[in-house]
Amino acid sequence: MVTGIDGKKILLKFASVAAVSLSLLIFNESNIALAQQDAVPSLDDLAGTWQSVSTLRSLPAINSTQGSAQAVNDVLAIGKLSFPPVTMDGATGSLFIDGEEPKLEQTRWCPYKVERKGMLGDIGVETDVRMMYEQKGLLFHVLISNNSTQEKTFSLSIDLTAYTSRHSHWGWKIPRDADSSAFSATVMDTGRSVLVKDSLGKLSNCFSFDRTPDVISATKGAARAGWKIVLRPKATRVINYVLTIDADDSSAHDLAVTSSSNFQRSFDQVKNDWQDRWRAMFEPNNAVFSGCLPVLVTSDKDVRRIYYMSLISLLSVCRTCFPIAPRVYVSNSPESNCTMMYFWDTREWATTLALLDPVMMKEYLRSWLAKGIYHGYAEEYLTGTLQGVWYSANDYSIFVLLNDYLDVTGDKDFLSETIHGKTVLSWMDSIATHWMSLVHPGQTLADYGGAANLLECVPTYINEVASFNAADVWMMQRVAAIHRMSGNDKRSEELIGEARPLLRAVLGLYVPGEGVWDALHNDGTKVQVRHVFDFATIGLTIPDELSPSMKNEMVDFVERELLTDHWMRAQSLSDAAASVSDRPDHGPMGAFCAWPSETIAAMCEFKKYDKALDLLHRCTATTYEGPFSQSRELMDKSFHAPVRINERGSGGLPTQTYNASNGGGFAETIIREIFGYKPDFTTDSLLGFEGTRHFKGELINVRQGNRTFDIVSDKEGIHIHGVK
Repeated sequence: MVTGIDGKKILLKFASVAAVSLSLLIFNESNIALAQQDAVPSLDDLAGTWQSVSTLRSLPAINSTQGSAQAVNDVLAIGKLSFPPVTMDGATGSLFIDGEEPKLEQTRWCPYKVERKGMLGDIGVETDVRMMYEQKGLLFHVLISNNSTQEKTFSLSIDLTAYTSRHSHWGWKIPRDADSSAFSATVMDTGRSVLVKDSLGKLSNCFSFDRTPDVISATKGAARAGWKIVLRPKATRVINYVLTIDADDSSAHDLAVTSSSNFQRSFDQVKNDWQDRWRAMFEPNNAVFSGCLPVLVTSDKDVRRIYYMSLISLLSVCRTCFPIAPRVYVSNSPESNCTMMYFWDTREWATTLALLDPVMMKEYLRSWLAKGIYHGYAEEYLTGTLQGVWYSANDYSIFVLLNDYLDVTGDKDFLSETIHGKTVLSWMDSIATHWMSLVHPGQTLADYGGAANLLECVPTYINEVASFNAADVWMMQRVAAIHRMSGNDKRSEELIGEARPLLRAVLGLYVPGEGVWDALHNDGTKVQVRHVFDFATIGLTIPDELSPSMKNEMVDFVERELLTDHWMRAQSLSDAAASVSDRPDHGPMGAFCAWPSETIAAMCEFKKYDKALDLLHRCTATTYEGPFSQSRELMDKSFHAPVRINERGSGGLPTQTYNASNGGGFAETIIREIFGYKPDFTTDSLLGFEGTRHFKGELINVRQGNRTFDIVSDKEGIHIHGVK
């Protein structure tokens, strides 16, 4: 956007969002918000494409501000449901035609719903299941069709099961131990509703139909609704019902009956609520978030889609149901980590979080520092406790989050705020130098522990690794700059001096000609590690310390051994530990969804913008299955391997999850690297390298401190316009 005379602006606006075409139109201030809104795709624009179930490894999930759930291999049933602190064991019940289950054939993910299609003979079944956005409930829409040329008469039934339990402590694995024998089912409302409650009277779940079924019967803790259906050729029949979950009978029943009585309105409201929250993410001074995100305007449909898919992935994990904080962006859902924010995963989108919700980001950081970042790897928001082991990534992750918060907000007063007896600046200093306590006598590099503290499934990536030691160099350099800004030149010079020998030791781990780095084990053995984590972390922390030949060799390694046509592998198939590192996120058969975005970012740091954009374009194809998950898995070892969201873990390690916050890394990379937004609160600068990215587009409403501006990328480079 170019600021003109008298407050008017020439604004790039989508003439047709569907065609993603740009036109130059003149707007006054009153029309700018409307034009920006048009640039943001709708939820339906972001929906995936219909997928054949035979090719999938994980079925679509649904989310709300209250919880999450996932489709099971059934045309109707929903499983893995949780509304913290309540979870459901098993699924909500299947649909039967003449006593048989239709075969599930296709599914489609959309941010606010899960759609499925199935068949039994000539009878088609289409379902659309949505989760109430601000309440604890599900809405089921069923369409039955006669696809034959003959009239069909058949019985249809739906099982109604909902066994729930309450849990005060969760952690990584979601507790699901409901005792079905403890539940009773009661038919209510003259056969229109069923109340399923536990024997202690502390949990009640209510099913209610918009129209009374032909028959509804209860047996112990479950019920079944039934219909006798006659359909002419090509005719259809619709069945709608809801399931609500609450602590007492009347609350569950009242919500269920109200929602089913006004089913279409309740059904449509889910989409409206999602769309309102989605729009709020991009609106300055909105009533939901403490900040807002830039609007991306570009004719590059791939970059546009992956940017907004990255952000809808974040909205999918936004929760407002926890007692510890009003908004929490859980790191995973629906089956694992549904109540926790990992330091590491949150770091992947630190600048994006600082733009979207700086008030909450500051609260997270206060809490994590006060609780002690070496006592776990995540905060659990039902109890406010830290969970897990010490991760080697904690120092780097917390430091990046602190630094990006300061850079984006310009909140210099935060540096002098005391948390658990130390100022924030003191915390940053101690975090940046914590590595010194991990150095063995006679050594220079820090020992970052075993596999459980690092990449978990890669047994050779242990001890003195290049990545986090390089991050230590950058952290000390950065704290030195902050001390220098604060007038403490002595401490600044001390940190720079302490960083020099560590930098030399890190560079000594490089394997010339290979583009990879050694890990130095405690027995003195150097083991060559062919993993993306060294490439990305070193590329993002000390790029200016690498020679041109090192950068070229590192990129060559990634292109030669890690990239595939639409994704990448985290670990090379040629790595010595590849055969024993079988996990979709960190092993050779897939990648944590932040690894491609970090790879793209590191390529940008090396000024390889053509290669970075190429990979960004190629990764976009994966978003047509669904949102960014914990990882994407490669289905075979070839360059053209199909890429899928997968649930499997390996060797007792946790399963992967359908939704994950780490997918925010793609928006992070587009904002920071493609558009060069790298504010520095110590110098008041806004941009990094200003050369051309070979990309045309605009970021509207970027914020730093009290300033708002737009960033344009064109053939001349990147430029800031309209600072106000």
